Amino acid sequence: MVLPVAQETECSNCHFTGGMAAPAGTLQWSRDPDLEVQSKRNILLLHDDRIGTNLREIAPVACTRCHYSELLDSTKAGPTPDQAHNLTLSQALHNFHGKQVDASGNPVFPQDAPASETRFNCHPGTRDQSSRGAMHAAGIDCRDCHGGMLQVGGAYPLRPAGSIDGMNDDQPRRPWKDLPLCGSCHTGDALSHLTGPDLVMAPDGIRLKQAYRIGDESASPIKAANKRFSENDQAAFHESKGHGGLLCESCHGSPHAEWPVSDPAHNGNVAAQQIQGHAGVLMECGACHAAGSLELSLNGPHGMHNVNDWVWIHREGHFNHGAFYKEGQANRCKVCHGADLKGTVLSRTAADRVYRIEDDIIARLPKGTMVRCDHCHIMPKPDGL
Repeated sequence: MVLPVAQETECSNCHFTGGMAAPAGTLQWSRDPDLEVQSKRNILLLHDDRIGTNLREIAPVACTRCHYSELLDSTKAGPTPDQAHNLTLSQALHNFHGKQVDASGNPVFPQDAPASETRFNCHPGTRDQSSRGAMHAAGIDCRDCHGGMLQVGGAYPLRPAGSIDGMNDDQPRRPWKDLPLCGSCHTGDALSHLTGPDLVMAPDGIRLKQAYRIGDESASPIKAANKRFSENDQAAFHESKGHGGLLCESCHGSPHAEWPVSDPAHNGNVAAQQIQGHAGVLMECGACHAAGSLELSLNGPHGMHNVNDWVWIHREGHFNHGAFYKEGQANRCKVCHGADLKGTVLSRTAADRVYRIEDDIIARLPKGTMVRCDHCHIMPKPDGL
């Protein structure tokens, strides 16, 4: 198991003595030889100078003494009296830094800049690879889901239906609660998904590449009507469950490190490899269920059929995928295999597949193949009858 632990939350890129946030000729900046200690002492000096506090005199001091963070509130007690009248830690950090400009008047952290120029100045990422999952490998950047620093800091009120539970609409985003959702980009299936001029569509024409609408300054997460790939109502990904009460993370991996992790040799792939024989989302039924123990159905996660099950593929004279299609359930096949049954990203093979079809025909489907009907036989009639 890979634990999300890092030592890369640093401030020294800007706050070291002589740096952008501690320029010569202003305050008596720290001379500590440890740049990170130096930078943190400089932050206390800067806070005292701007706000009128005396943090330097009472150091060491935790920022959460005055700025509440739900992430660190293990007992869920809520803000203390000292925290209640201040911005949360996330709001204070993201709002303040999101508004800073350099000597030329340009934003220090531009809203449209990649994570390498913004988020990874403070959050783990450059060395510790906190973002290393399937979305990272696909080129999805932090801002594509979360928005820029001002959006994360709640500088703009959420849109109607923008909060995760409907209790915070038209209010600043709540840190660690009003989060982007899987269903904000995975808005449905091949037959039913969101489209529109204010959406950033992925090349496959099914998924989105941005979790909020174009022009939405609050970056309020989209909520789709088709819940096939959505979290539980009023719950974030890490809180949601499915398939018999399993946490979604059990099959998909943790946020920002969704299986498969981009580096094939990374420890993050080991669990999936050991459980099902290959990296990636846990989708092989045989990883958890004994062979032959499952009825043929579409009752799997997200409405999936039995995966890599020869009986489902070719059960002569009995119920199988062909019989299912002919019983007038064609659309339930098309939601993943496409309206033309020629395959979509939702029908890709998770590993190399080899099937022996009738008359000794062998179908070889390399990993990533978008499965279509005519890999093995002629295309069926569109209506399934």
